[in-house]
Amino acid sequence: MRFIFALSILPLLAACSVAPDYGDLEIARGEGRSAAGRQISTTSWNIGYGALGADADFIADGGPSLRALPEAAIAGAAEDIADTAQGFGSDFIFVQEAADGGFLTRGVPLLARLDAALEDYSAVYWQDFAVGGLPEELRVSHGMAVFARPAVARTSAVALPQEPEPLALWFRRNYGAIVSEVPIRGSDKKWVLINIHLSAFDSEGKVRREQAAAVFDFARAEYARGNYVVIAGDWNMRLVQSDFPHTTAEKYLFWLVDFPEELLPRGWRIGVDEGKPTVRTLQKPYVAGENYTAIIDGYAYSPNVVMREVETLDLGFRSADHNPVSAVFVAR
Repeated sequence: MRFIFALSILPLLAACSVAPDYGDLEIARGEGRSAAGRQISTTSWNIGYGALGADADFIADGGPSLRALPEAAIAGAAEDIADTAQGFGSDFIFVQEAADGGFLTRGVPLLARLDAALEDYSAVYWQDFAVGGLPEELRVSHGMAVFARPAVARTSAVALPQEPEPLALWFRRNYGAIVSEVPIRGSDKKWVLINIHLSAFDSEGKVRREQAAAVFDFARAEYARGNYVVIAGDWNMRLVQSDFPHTTAEKYLFWLVDFPEELLPRGWRIGVDEGKPTVRTLQKPYVAGENYTAIIDGYAYSPNVVMREVETLDLGFRSADHNPVSAVFVAR
């Protein structure tokens, strides 16, 4: 009965969708911060809006549920995500699939709790899907966030190629890259840090490839200006081949595509921890060795940047369907 009710309101949610805002974004708590150094530490994490932890499945991945977890489980995941993020200690934290209280999170204010845990960071949030004009329990605010300890001179949302059709179940996500321009002490150049979350269910990965190409076009232009560029996030493409054990049927791997190496500009590098997975399939709750896992989260960086280290924190997908990836970068 709950599932039938959820399906019945999906067209209403779609009809009340709010258009995205591209361009400059407001930076909260950004005053009085110092410029970054030539070495920065970063973490990127798709937190699955707190509702895709180990006990969850998801209908778009072949599971039976639209909202698998009860409110108490999402509340526990929100606390765990906030506590874990607080422990990163990174200069910059890039978040995908953040959401505040509403339909997706069963009212749990995940984004607010994460923001409170990272109160010593500046914060930027951009909605890639939002529903307004409805009762609070049906509203949606879903998107990406950037938290920064150093000063950020400007953050903007840059539009990417869009999916031609809505996502399954009438939802339409909007796609953009969140670009943060970070001054460097003693330099007239800057860090240009790009947070991305590419399409997941486009046919044969066509839109994903177009989005990645657009991101690299933008990033190449910044590199040509002498800036130091790092792209972080959820690419929704296998960044490297892996062979983690699983028993998942091929029919649940329909969304997988490989990162097209020809898109990577000459001299640029992909940065991942090849020993640990960053995502798991959601056709059923997580069981190690059964759900398919892969590496789709990580970094790309310009030729004038060195990646000093990179590590995926294996959390066993307990509170999200992705694991966080941390890295240290140095400007040459």
